[in-house]
Amino acid sequence: MEQKKNSVSKKAWVIIFLLFLLTVISNADKAIIGFASVSIMEELGLNAEQWGVVGSVFFLLYSISAVLGGSLADKIGAKKVIIGMVAIWSIVQFSTIFVSSFAYLLVTRIILGAGEGPSYSLAMTAASKYLPKEKLGIGLTLVSIGGPLGVAISAPILMYMIVNHGWRSAFIATGVVGFVWIIAWIFIAKEKAVTEGEFTAAKDGIHLPIVSTETQKFTSVLVSKNFILVALCGFATYWSFTIGLNWLPNYLENVRNLSEETLSLVVALPWIMITLSQITFSSISDRIYHKTKSMVKGRIFILGPVLFAGAVSYVFGTMVSSNILAISLLSLGLTFGCITLVMGPAILVDLVSTKHQGKVQGWFMAITSLGGIVGPYVTGLLIENSASQAAGFHLAFQVCGFVLLVFGGLVWTFVRPIKLDDSAKLNPTNTKAI
Repeated sequence: MEQKKNSVSKKAWVIIFLLFLLTVISNADKAIIGFASVSIMEELGLNAEQWGVVGSVFFLLYSISAVLGGSLADKIGAKKVIIGMVAIWSIVQFSTIFVSSFAYLLVTRIILGAGEGPSYSLAMTAASKYLPKEKLGIGLTLVSIGGPLGVAISAPILMYMIVNHGWRSAFIATGVVGFVWIIAWIFIAKEKAVTEGEFTAAKDGIHLPIVSTETQKFTSVLVSKNFILVALCGFATYWSFTIGLNWLPNYLENVRNLSEETLSLVVALPWIMITLSQITFSSISDRIYHKTKSMVKGRIFILGPVLFAGAVSYVFGTMVSSNILAISLLSLGLTFGCITLVMGPAILVDLVSTKHQGKVQGWFMAITSLGGIVGPYVTGLLIENSASQAAGFHLAFQVCGFVLLVFGGLVWTFVRPIKLDDSAKLNPTNTKAI
């Protein structure tokens, strides 16, 4: 029986599941440093500004490796690049157990960031090749939620290991899991041939992918208003995301004075909320997209308002005295701030043809990850130089909210598909997706 046009094959679901596990592992690896922050800072004698540097250097080579990994995947296939990437970061996790100084810790974080740089963009690229456009929102979300679920699932386990067996035991565990995943990926995943995307006809002049004549080049996308603003939304998202990874557990323990038992449960809350929100908003997005065939209505008008809600939540989270309210509002800020990780890649599928998806997703992640360099360091700087630790944290959360507000508002207002000229509309076969 012929498979329905917009259905997803069983093989595709298996690949989606493996890519989901990839993001679970990748984000559990990232989260360890936040869970172990108090222990590592005490052992190595680090202050808040130094810890901000630890959070930032992870993304020092992240951008470069994201671009290189995406380009390499377009040439030799995503499967091979992903294998090498996971092998690198798993080896680094093992090497972290020998850390005994600030400098050594920085080196391991830089190499780990280089290894993990292409992970999210390659996962999105690989998944998008198996999914019809009408299923992109929920399909990519099922891969993306591995990120927050990776943190939520690993939080109690890793916190238990850190408290009872020392922080190094957590790094060993994630390194082992990484190598197990590689074995499964080698035997199950197959490269999927990429074919040029079909031309998408306009509907009432609303839904049109950004297309070009024969002379237009891929580089024109990278300097376009649409791509830059979507990527800057990613920058804001990663600013928020990395604060959640590197600083939120520290804030809850040192400012909100939560016990270790309570902390191990509470730190999972925002990541569970992120999972639920991404599934909810991507399902709504897909439904609107399927009904209207409009990237603006189905994607942009979801992304902008949700980032605005995240900004508001961050600001109000710093104004309440109740621990429950503060945790809830800050968790909402982190939750809504992460929506670009789903909407961004889905929007890019409409901006660029399939043969360039590896590159454009890599560039998107490269710009996005710059937020991971700036956010943690600015947070540490504000904490170190404020009148009190609590005041520094609250100011940092407010700044994060402002960044989400600005870039979310710009995308909401200005990102629109470029319409074809009349000749292109009359002769769609003469056009070519970027």
